[in-house]
Amino acid sequence: MPDRLARVSTDAINPAGEILLIDGYSLAFRAFFALPESITRQDGMPTNALYGLAAMTIKVIEEEKPSRVIVAWDPSGKTFRDEIYPEYKAGRSATPEGFKAQSPYFRDLMEAFGAVNIEKEGFEADDVIGTLARRASDAGQRVTILTGDRDALQLVDANVSVLATGRGVTDTTRYDEAKVEERYGVPPPKMPDLRGMIGDSSDNLPGVPGIGEKTAAQLMAKYGSLEEVLAHADEQTPKRRENLIEHADMARMCRDLSVIDVNVPLDLEPGDAPLITRDAERLAALQAAFQEFEFRTLARRVSELASDSPGGGAADGDGAGGGTAPAIEVQEESPEALAMSLAGGEAAAIALMGDALAVVAGDGPARAVALGEGADPAIGPVVSAAPWSAHDAKAILRRGRLDGPLPEHDTMIAAYLLQPRRRQYLLDELAEEEGVAMHAEGAGDDACAAAAAAASVRHLRPIQEQRMSDEGLGPLFRDIEMPLIGVLVSMENLGVAIDVARLEEIQRQMQAEISELTEKIHDLAGGPFTIDSPKQLAEVLFERLGLPAGRKGKTGYSTDRRVLRSLEDKHPIVPLVVRYRELVKLEGTYLAPLPGLVDPADGRIHTTFNQTVAETGRLSSTNPNLQNIPVRTEAGREIRDAFVAGEGFTLMSCDYSQVELRILAHCSGEPALRDAFAEGRDVHAATASEVFGVPLDDMDREVRDRAKAVNFGIIYGISDFGLAEQLGIPRADAREYIETYLARYPRVEAFVASTIAQATEDGYVTTLLGRRRAIPELTARTQQQRQLGERLAVNTLIQGSAADIIKIAMISAYAAIAESGTGARMVLQIHDELLVECPPDVVDPVRAIVVDAMTDAYDLDPPLAVEVGVGPTWLKAKA
Repeated sequence: MPDRLARVSTDAINPAGEILLIDGYSLAFRAFFALPESITRQDGMPTNALYGLAAMTIKVIEEEKPSRVIVAWDPSGKTFRDEIYPEYKAGRSATPEGFKAQSPYFRDLMEAFGAVNIEKEGFEADDVIGTLARRASDAGQRVTILTGDRDALQLVDANVSVLATGRGVTDTTRYDEAKVEERYGVPPPKMPDLRGMIGDSSDNLPGVPGIGEKTAAQLMAKYGSLEEVLAHADEQTPKRRENLIEHADMARMCRDLSVIDVNVPLDLEPGDAPLITRDAERLAALQAAFQEFEFRTLARRVSELASDSPGGGAADGDGAGGGTAPAIEVQEESPEALAMSLAGGEAAAIALMGDALAVVAGDGPARAVALGEGADPAIGPVVSAAPWSAHDAKAILRRGRLDGPLPEHDTMIAAYLLQPRRRQYLLDELAEEEGVAMHAEGAGDDACAAAAAAASVRHLRPIQEQRMSDEGLGPLFRDIEMPLIGVLVSMENLGVAIDVARLEEIQRQMQAEISELTEKIHDLAGGPFTIDSPKQLAEVLFERLGLPAGRKGKTGYSTDRRVLRSLEDKHPIVPLVVRYRELVKLEGTYLAPLPGLVDPADGRIHTTFNQTVAETGRLSSTNPNLQNIPVRTEAGREIRDAFVAGEGFTLMSCDYSQVELRILAHCSGEPALRDAFAEGRDVHAATASEVFGVPLDDMDREVRDRAKAVNFGIIYGISDFGLAEQLGIPRADAREYIETYLARYPRVEAFVASTIAQATEDGYVTTLLGRRRAIPELTARTQQQRQLGERLAVNTLIQGSAADIIKIAMISAYAAIAESGTGARMVLQIHDELLVECPPDVVDPVRAIVVDAMTDAYDLDPPLAVEVGVGPTWLKAKA
C-alpha cells in the first residue's frame, strides 16, 4: 500500500485524467464490515472504517490516476424518496456504534487526499453522483464512479463506468455498457425496470413476489420494459400472472424510486473540483491524518516521501513498511538442492501454495519445490535446513507429517495476537494493509503464488515483531503460542481412535428415540407437522395449543431455547420438543458425519485445532468440532463412549478442577474462596452456604446448583436477566442473588470493578500471561453495549488466563511425556482437559508427569488442581 501512496503523492499531476466520483458512506460501510473492529487507536476508538476508506482511496487513485476526486455523502434528513414511500429503507438495522464513532472523521480524511466533499439536502449521494456524472459525460469528460450500490449501473454510458466494490475493501469490478448487459441482461438505462421487478431488500423495496434477477432479465429480454412486461402479464404462468397484476403498482413505484435524479441543483461543476496534487502541503495533510488515526505504516511512508527529492519517486522499500519490490524471480529446484543451499544460512521465509513450497532467504530469488499430493517428504529437509518463518506454519508441518523443527515466527499467529478481534488472517490482506504485498514471476502458478507469499512473510515479520514488542506480547508469542504449534500438529497427525460400530449403535438408538418423540409430539399437537420448522412449530404452540407467545421477529414468533424453557411447565409437548431438538442436533452434528471423517488408513479422526479464532485465546477445533460435544446431557456424554484408546493403550483424562474459579480467587484475593479451595471443600456448596445462609449439612442439589450458576455467572459476566433465565427464577431474585454474592465476597466485587475501570482507561484487558483484547464496547454510546464490554473485560481476564495456562501445561506435558520414553502420547485438548493415550503398564508414572506439568503451569493462590480418570473410552475415563 505505501508504494501506491508514493505514486499517488509524488507522480506528476494528471490534469487530463478521469473524474472519480465516490459514494462516501457506501465505501465507509463496506470497510467497516470488511475489516475487524480490533483496528483501533490506543485510546480504544475504532478506526477500521477509516483505515478501509484510506486503503481503498489509495488503491483507486493509484490505479485510476484521476484528475479530480469528488465524494458524495447522504444527508442526515429525509429525501424526496421518503416523501413518495414512507417505508423506504425502513427496517434497516441501527447504525453500529463503532461506525458512528468514526463518521465525523470521514470527510476530513477524504479532504486530506485532496478530494471535494459534497452533499445535498433532500437528495441521496446517488443523485448527486448521477448529476455530476451526467454533466461531466455531456462535456465529454471520462468518469469513474466508485460505489457498492448497484443502482449506479444505470448511469453507465460511453464516458461513465462504475467501479463496484465487492468483498473486502480492495476487490472491485468495473462495469462498462457491455459488462452491465452481460451481467444483468439489460442495458444500463433499463436497470430501474429490472429493479422494479426484483426489488431491493436493503431499501425495503419488495418488487414482485416470485421474480428474481434471472426471471426478471428473461422478461426484460422478451418484452423490453417493465410496462411491457405488465401489459403481457396474461401470457405468464398463473402464479406469475397473479403476482404481476396484484403487485403492478408496487413494481412501478420500486422502479421509480430506483431512478437516480440527474438534475439535482448543484453549485459544483465536475471540472471545478481541484486537481489531485503531490505538493508538500498535500503530503503534510495526509501525514497528519494518518498520525491522528495511528496508521503507523502509512504515516511513516508519507514521512519518507516528504523527505524525497522532488520528482524522485518512491524510495526503495526495506520490507518493514516500505514499497513493493520489483517482481520476485522464482527458480524451481529439487528439495535436496534447496535444502543444501539453505543449510547454515540466514533465516528463511517459507510458504506452501497448492503443490508448491517456496523459500525466500535474503535478497536472492525465491526458490520453489514441486510437491506431490498428500503428505510429502520433501518438506522435512527444507524446514530442517535453516531457521524459518511462515504464515500458518502448522499447515506446512502437517503436510509433511512433521511435528518439528518449529518456526521462529508465524505471521498468522502474530497477527492474531495483535488483532484478536479480526475475523480472518489472510496473508495477502495483512501484507496489503502493511504495504508489503509481493508478486512473483518465472515459474508455474503455484510456485509464483508460494514465492510471493514467502516474500510477504519475510517483510511482515519485522513489522510484527516490533509491534508485539511495543505491546508486551513478545513472551506470550515466543514462550507459549509458537511452541504450541508442535503440540497441536502432533495431535492432529496422531488423531484419536473411533469405534465406528459403537457410533452406529448410538445413532440407531437415537434415531429410534427421535421417531418415538415425533409420534408423541404429533399426537399432542393434534396432527403431523414439520417439527424442525420454527414457523410451523410456532403455529402449533401459539395458535393451535394457545400457549403464551414470546417475542415476535420479522419471520414470526420465536421458538428458540429460551422461549421453550419458559413454556416447559405449560404443556407436555414442550419438553418433548426440547428433547427432540437436542437429539436431532447431536445426530446431525456428530453421529451422522463422524464415521465419514474416520481415516480408513488408521481408524482415527484427525481434527484440526484452530489457534487463531477465539478472542480469549482458547483453542477450537474443526472437521470435526470436538470442543462442543455436550457433557451436561446423557445423550451428549454417550457420544464420548465411541472415542476409544488405540490398540495397546488406555485413555487418561486429566482435567483442571474449577480452574476459572481458582483464577477468580487468585485475582480477587477473596479469602473465603481461597480458604474453600485450600481446605478442599466443595466450592459451590461453600458459596451456597455463604450466599444463601444454608448450613452445609442441609445443602440440597438445587441450592448448590444455584450457587454454581452464580459462581460461573460472575466469571462470564452474567446479568440478572441471564441468571433469571438460566435458573428459571424471577429477575428480582436473580438480582438479589448477585448482589448478595458480591456483598459476601467484597474482594470479588472490587476485582470486577477494578478490571472494568482499568480496561475502560486502557481500551483493552490483559490476561495473567499478557494476552491483550481490545474492548471498544466499554466506551460505546449505548448502555447495552457498555454492559457487554464490562462482561467481556472480566470474562477475558479469567477465561483468557485459563486458556494461556492450559497451553503452558500442554507444552510442558508434551515435552515431559516425550522425554519419559513411556510411549504415552497426547491426543486431544478440550477446554480445560487433556486426553492422553497411555500404555496400561505405565499409567502411574504418566499420571504423575501430566499432573506435575498441569499444576506447575502457573503459580496460583489457590494452587491449580487436576482430576485424573483412566478407562478404555473417553466416557469411562471421565466417569
